[in-house]
Amino acid sequence: MRHLHAGPRTLGGPGRETQRWAGRFLGTLSPQARAAVLSMGHGDVVAAGEPVLAEPDVGRLVVVLLSGWVTVTAAAQNGTTVMLAVHHGGEVVGAESVAAVGGLRVTAGALTLVRRIPADRFAEVLAAHPSAAEAYCRAQCRLLRQATRQWITGLAPVPVRVARTVLDLTRGFADRRDAAGSVVIPLSQAELAELAGASLPSVQRALSGLQDTGVLTLGRRAISIVNLPALVAAAGTAAPLAGPGADLPDACPGCPQPPAASQRGDEPRRPRLDRGIEEAV
Repeated sequence: MRHLHAGPRTLGGPGRETQRWAGRFLGTLSPQARAAVLSMGHGDVVAAGEPVLAEPDVGRLVVVLLSGWVTVTAAAQNGTTVMLAVHHGGEVVGAESVAAVGGLRVTAGALTLVRRIPADRFAEVLAAHPSAAEAYCRAQCRLLRQATRQWITGLAPVPVRVARTVLDLTRGFADRRDAAGSVVIPLSQAELAELAGASLPSVQRALSGLQDTGVLTLGRRAISIVNLPALVAAAGTAAPLAGPGADLPDACPGCPQPPAASQRGDEPRRPRLDRGIEEAV
């Protein structure tokens, strides 16, 4: 495993990345808690396709993503690979969630800046900073919500399943746009099949259908959203508990809700999506 060294200037402060962290773990922390998290552990720059977490470190380290994105995959009992999640800059890959699945791999999808923190030191930060504990709790609940959505989506026909998976991905990749302003999802069709839990040929047929109807365009490791309202319609997100907007909790019952943006001067605005997807995702 080959990594590049990341110096303190690269990893020391949020800088321009604060905008991309909006609505994610690092973006919801108080400045003091964020500084505490970023001062712990060590930083690395991981090249695309390289593992972000070595097998001996699973369960021992917490990985905080500063930029870029990673995929989390696992081997299914039938020998296929299943993609469990895609995490973006500002999010955290916790020791508990990683250790809970055997044979799990966390891989950089692009050049990714990370901070690896010993799990016990990270727990100290959570204990010392209530905003960090609340943000981490919300992050874990979002993972549960995502897993529930993914399971329910897996019961839908493949074309609907693919549309819902693509729609869900647009939020994480909202800041990746082409010259025309369309959201571009930098995943291959094979990776999308792993995430949707469907065979590659069936996913290819579903994507071709969406492309033929002008919903999206396909490129090399690129899915560009051309007609967002049509994608929302194809995803059928009005079905109860089926769409990304399903009424599932974003926080544990005992966790205080974060203050409104108007009460927090340190929280930046998340990159805006079109209104249709803001309502559906």
